[in-house]
Amino acid sequence: MWPSSSSRASASSRGRRARGFTLLEAMISLLLLVIVLIVAMTMLFQMRAFAERQQYFMLPRQAARRATDYLSYYIAGASDVNYVNSLQQSPNALITYYNLNGVLTQASYNNLTGTETGNAARVVAANPPVIPTAISSTNFGDIGTDIITMVAPFNPSRYQVLAPFPPASAPADVWVNFRVGCATSDAANQAAFAAATGFDGTQSALLMLVDKTGSWAYVRIPSAGYLLDGLCSDTANQNIHFQADTTSATLAPPNGTGGLTDPVFLVAGLQVISFRVLTDSVDGVPKLQQKLGLFDPTTDNPYPPPGNPAAAFTNVMENVEDLQIAYMYRNGAIWNTVNQTIQNVAPDCPLVACDNGVPFQAGPSGVVAAPPVDIQNVIGLRFSVTGRSPLLPIGARQLTNIDVKETLATTTSLHFRPASEDHKVTMDTDHPTWPLYDQYDHYRATATLMLRNRIPRG
Repeated sequence: MWPSSSSRASASSRGRRARGFTLLEAMISLLLLVIVLIVAMTMLFQMRAFAERQQYFMLPRQAARRATDYLSYYIAGASDVNYVNSLQQSPNALITYYNLNGVLTQASYNNLTGTETGNAARVVAANPPVIPTAISSTNFGDIGTDIITMVAPFNPSRYQVLAPFPPASAPADVWVNFRVGCATSDAANQAAFAAATGFDGTQSALLMLVDKTGSWAYVRIPSAGYLLDGLCSDTANQNIHFQADTTSATLAPPNGTGGLTDPVFLVAGLQVISFRVLTDSVDGVPKLQQKLGLFDPTTDNPYPPPGNPAAAFTNVMENVEDLQIAYMYRNGAIWNTVNQTIQNVAPDCPLVACDNGVPFQAGPSGVVAAPPVDIQNVIGLRFSVTGRSPLLPIGARQLTNIDVKETLATTTSLHFRPASEDHKVTMDTDHPTWPLYDQYDHYRATATLMLRNRIPRG
């Protein structure tokens, strides 16, 4: 008797259930799986390393461009705020010198060495401890970098001082035509004047007195100098009365003031700002720093004596390792480039102060005649910022020429700080023809900006 179809199906099912993978089939399957995983993981790691390489390749470019944009905002806004014809002025948009307590003090520097007056060399310990090596720096900023101080007004305003302008004295009584708050009350007007002059509870912000010839002087109003006898109802426009030291004994233009001729204006809303590059001693990272105020060699260092406010400088941006300033003159000369520097020889500047590498500043007094390279003849700045990546990770190092060591004339490596203006490449002491290679990417960005109020009809 033939078996039924159902019996045959049942037997077939039992046979299929009994059949499984042989050892050979299992081994082949596992081998194929391993091969697929190896290929996939290899591609994953390569793509990740490639992505890291691209990221670290772009980081110094982003740092340099961000720093350039940031500096451009202030340099584009730099102004002399003296409102007179450019041929008559003794401008102060760019500050290279000023008198502090009767001593000529430098506010801008070219290629710091650590030997400047008040400066000293410092060594920043390596961080990480082995890569890179310790960094040579100075108290003012990193070796070879520049410092610039400028006036970038944030809300400039001027108020006429009632004539005759008082003789220089400490203090001098000054009356000002100021009626901003008079629609409310005398008290509101006095409060508005305090706000306009940047009163912080102890003194005003740094102000300037400017006359019709372009002569100027620094002035600060102490807390006790804000007097209350100026009235909005005064028909002679003696609305605000203050007392301040107009002798410029503490803070003055370089070579002193030259006197002020009526009409004289009080200029407020100024913002004096200084920029430098300094490597942080904690994390070993070079940073662009700024200070709201004049650079002061006696206080603006990372290790100040007790009581000195070195914290006036604040970090703006990390991984900025170089700042270079080139000054562009009316006659077309550009100083502090790799081929041309300020020299203490005629006809450029037969004055000792020109040896400091930044333009001389004669000031408004007329005591010293302004040479052709005086800062008042600078009409624009070319500034260069060099950005640096973080330390390259192992994966990214394998995709670049990190270990290639060639002479400066032939290398295509990006792993050393590039030359910028008159700041040359640092060379390896063990191999004098090699640049000092490291394990970072570097990139230099450059911008050129004209000073608006020094351009004809600017």
